[in-house]
Parts: sequence; C-alpha cells; structure tokens
Amino acid sequence: MSGRPLRVLVDSREAPSARAIMRHLRTLGCEVEVSNLQVCDYLVSERCAVERKEVRDFVKSIVDGRLFRQAAELKDTYEAPIIVVQGYLPAALRFTRMSPMSVWGAMTSLALDFRIPVINTPNSLSTAQLIQRLAHHEQARKRRPVQPRPFKKTETLADRQVYLLCGLPRVGASLAEELLKSLGTTMRVFEEICRAEVSTSRTGKTKTLRGPLSMVRGVGPTIVEEARKVLTTPYRANNV
Repeated sequence: MSGRPLRVLVDSREAPSARAIMRHLRTLGCEVEVSNLQVCDYLVSERCAVERKEVRDFVKSIVDGRLFRQAAELKDTYEAPIIVVQGYLPAALRFTRMSPMSVWGAMTSLALDFRIPVINTPNSLSTAQLIQRLAHHEQARKRRPVQPRPFKKTETLADRQVYLLCGLPRVGASLAEELLKSLGTTMRVFEEICRAEVSTSRTGKTKTLRGPLSMVRGVGPTIVEEARKVLTTPYRANNV
C-alpha cells in the first residue's frame, strides 16, 4: 500500500454530522468514502473500527444503556475497536445528574471488560488527526486492507443473556454476569429490579437498597431505580 492515499470509510449515518471531520481528513491526504457501516462510524482497516461520540451523547448513552450495547457489537465484529469521545467532558456533566465517578466507571468497564480504549479529543480537527494516524498505522505500516465486516450476532445463550442485561442503564458485561450468577435468569433479574425496596434517609441524602439485589456486588439504589424506570415506563416514541 506504499504510496497510495490512506482510505477512511465513514458511515452514512455519521456523515451529515461529521462534515468538518471529513474535510480535515481530506486535507490530511485521506480518501474519504461514505459507506453503510453496520456497527461503527469510521473504519480504517479490517480490524480497526472507530465509534465517535460527542461528550453529551456519550454521557446520555451511559444512562440509557446504549453505550454497552454498542460496545458489545463493536467487540463482536472488530478485533481492535476504539471509542472516541469528542469535546470537553466536564462541560457535559453540567447537563446531567450523573456523577463524574459514574462516567469513570463506564470508561473503566469499556477498558477492562470490553477491552476497548476510550480516547478523548477536544475538537473535530483532533478527531480527524487521530483517525488519520490510525489509518496510517493500519494501512501504511501494517498493510491491512480496509474491509467492512458484517455484524456477528452473539452465538451462545449466555452471550444473549448478558447482552440483554447490558441494555439496562449503567449495566456493563461484568455486572450483567454478576447479576446472572446471583439470581440465575434474566427474568429473575427483571423481577427483583421491579420489587426491590429503596428507602431514603430522613435527610434525603442517603438511599438504602433492600432485597436480593443488595447482595450483588456493584448494585446500588441508583442502578435499581434507573433500571426500574426503563422496565416499567410505558413506551412513547419521544421518551428521553
């Protein structure tokens, strides 16, 4: 591939919001192609896929559970996925009740449970520069082709059970496994979430969880309350 321009595939759903990134990539000498990528925003080789999130969407995806579902799909499909969080993360926390520790916890789960690096970039130029260097490493140095892969769905029943629980807010793969080991089935997990008792102290500052879920490592009142909201709120297309 020596002498050839670096190729970067951009998902068609990402392209409308990534015009600046695409422009910077072309300025950096990359050939940019818009394609239908199933599970990532950018592809720089057959093994390296990039999922990009603006900081506010990153925080929101932790709360609604999308982040871990997407992480599972990325890891199932590509050998070396990367998540790029673009923007100033502390600013995004001003618009949510989520604590910084919860955000660091989600990043820890991505790094240790999913083996997916999370890289923070300040702006579209830095994101483009990072993608260009990834493409250079994969194509110019390692001679790897740019080849999309179809999404490989989870194959075992255990995978599907973990994947299902990862759709709940703040539940990563490790916590999903802890819940299943402790309670046995996904149905039992859902039932215990719905019937769990959460009490608040007189000052209103402390919450206590009672019931079988209180014995599961990593489960606290906040996780239960947010998961119960997902399970019991009637569906509306504009639910947030």
